[in-house]
Amino acid sequence: MSADHSGAGVGLRAMLAEWPVVAAAVPTVVLLLIAVPSWWTEAESVNTALMFNTLLLAGSGAWTARRAGRGWGASLRAGADDMLIGLVIIAANALIK
Repeated sequence: MSADHSGAGVGLRAMLAEWPVVAAAVPTVVLLLIAVPSWWTEAESVNTALMFNTLLLAGSGAWTARRAGRGWGASLRAGADDMLIGLVIIAANALIK
């Protein structure tokens, strides 16, 4: 049996393939941790994290569309659509409170 097909090797490759998901969460975790030592209130930290993530969604949506070969108009629409997802999350957060 080859070492390439071992359970640990497959698991490690799967974790490395998903690393961008972890990296994308780092700025949000940092913003939320700022509230811990009372530098910001929890509400300010959450609101800042939500707005940051919404802008990050817009930028990454437009960037990904450009990398896929789409024109500027289509890329900006993709970014706006992704930003809409963030705004829906913000609205849901406001309704829950």
